[in-house]
Amino acid sequence: MGVFFRQAERLGERVILRFWRDGAWQELTWAEMRRRALAIAAHLVDLGVKPGERVILMSENRIDWLIVDNGIQAAAAITVPVYPSSTAQTARQIVDNSEAVLAIAGAAELAERLPAHGSLKKTLLLDREVKEWMGGEASEADLKEIESRLRQVQPEDIATIIYTSGTTGEPKGVVLAHRNFVDKAKAGLQAFRVGEDDVELSFLPYSHVFERCDGIFVGMMAGGSAYLSRGIDQLVEDIREVKPTIVLSVPRMYEKMHQRIVQTVREQPAFRRRIFDWGIGVGRRAAKDGKRSGLSYALADRLVLAPLRERLTGGRLRFFLSGGAPLAAEVEQFFWAAGIKILQGWGMTETTSGATSNTEQEHRYGTVGRALPGYELKIAEDGEIMVQGPGVMLGYFRNEQATEEVLSDGWLHTGDIGELDGDGFLKITDRKKDLIKTAGGKYVAPQPLEARLQEQSIIERAVVIGDERPYCVALIVPDWQAVKSELKLAGEPDQLVENQQLRDRIQKLVDSVSQGHGSWESIKYFRLLPEDFSEASGELTPSLKVKRKVVQERHSEQIAALYREGAQHKPAGRSH
Repeated sequence: MGVFFRQAERLGERVILRFWRDGAWQELTWAEMRRRALAIAAHLVDLGVKPGERVILMSENRIDWLIVDNGIQAAAAITVPVYPSSTAQTARQIVDNSEAVLAIAGAAELAERLPAHGSLKKTLLLDREVKEWMGGEASEADLKEIESRLRQVQPEDIATIIYTSGTTGEPKGVVLAHRNFVDKAKAGLQAFRVGEDDVELSFLPYSHVFERCDGIFVGMMAGGSAYLSRGIDQLVEDIREVKPTIVLSVPRMYEKMHQRIVQTVREQPAFRRRIFDWGIGVGRRAAKDGKRSGLSYALADRLVLAPLRERLTGGRLRFFLSGGAPLAAEVEQFFWAAGIKILQGWGMTETTSGATSNTEQEHRYGTVGRALPGYELKIAEDGEIMVQGPGVMLGYFRNEQATEEVLSDGWLHTGDIGELDGDGFLKITDRKKDLIKTAGGKYVAPQPLEARLQEQSIIERAVVIGDERPYCVALIVPDWQAVKSELKLAGEPDQLVENQQLRDRIQKLVDSVSQGHGSWESIKYFRLLPEDFSEASGELTPSLKVKRKVVQERHSEQIAALYREGAQHKPAGRSH
């Protein structure tokens, strides 16, 4: 917690955050953020919040989220973030497990999802009581109390409890100490050399450790600044306008950017398509060889690559950082061909976000890079990745059994399956719990198959199924905008799932992805779904990971029909 206050003293009137309000970008200085955070801390002290007590923070991204987080910790309390998309049931589970004494919500609708019983004494609103707090000043008595509390905070004391969304079961509270954030940020700064001139465009949820640590906290330690994006729908416009040097995102955003470019090019005259394909081809060869020189490259850069970089990045970008899920190989290669560094990393809430990453200096396609400074990796006999390092959690809050299952002799059993090459680059192959064991005893890693399907512009999402079944099938959600544009089809999704032209196109893609795989791991049959999975339906986690068990339960009839059709030896994809 001392990091923020030391930086605020040093940087004073420099801008730490810019945010959109009243039709323009507004600025918040380090000094003003410090003043507001201390005002929050003072009121928490006055309300009787004691050091070490838990305070719920449930809100969408806004500058107030960050101010309140700093204020909670300035009072030596513990921030417990809750996704604003969480259900009332999930919110109640988190409150009950954390035994939070106070909650701060972004809106009345969010406050209604929080229980009005148990340990929770009061729920306050950001736009009401908390807004009034930030307009005042901490008294001298409160400042002395805050200063006293901060002096007593030790590196091993708990800074936050982040509840993992989890693809199965109830959420578990990952306990992270102050030193987890500080030491992890130091490791990140060694690998990425972020400085005071860097500008991040921030849009991932602050409730998730990726943005909160690798984005905001690393930037805070570096003394940089950030723009708070207006949201996913305006993200591309924000990038062009603010011209960030760093952007963090999950792979789906980069995949969407790639798909939009591909779709735009497809709609161009034939000669423009040929020029674009030629330019990207030159860029691919240059990226592979590491030589961006020569007449051909200079021409390709002028005609294709430089305009593409300007459109996608605003012109100042140092790198995109991708994490949270596997990045499609085609997307990774496309960005590097354009001269845009996209760096894939890997980590978990339990490792305080990234534990490995490709960097600007060291990059290898198809991997999530090497261990960050201070981290160690090893692969268990069953292929599970194990990690030690400064970001490894203290444990799960009030859940000794779950803690003992994953922490052993200082090593975290991550649940991910992977491989280390001779140079220490890590390749993630699947989630241990996601591995499918067919009725014939063969193991199938579904994620690579799903990722290859989702590389296709007309496929929004794919889920491969086959556990204890004779073979694999898939549920596929088309990207309806791309379907209508590319295939020139009209109609509603409910009708289009039966369209033979679309089914034939999907069948070719499924066959292509299955080619080269053993018969037990190839996709035999598929079902098209009219609507994507959602967090509201319980099929996706807040970080947009598929809950396979829920998906299989909700679509059990469609899955059963696929296997019935298979038993009748009907052609895949043409019998549903």
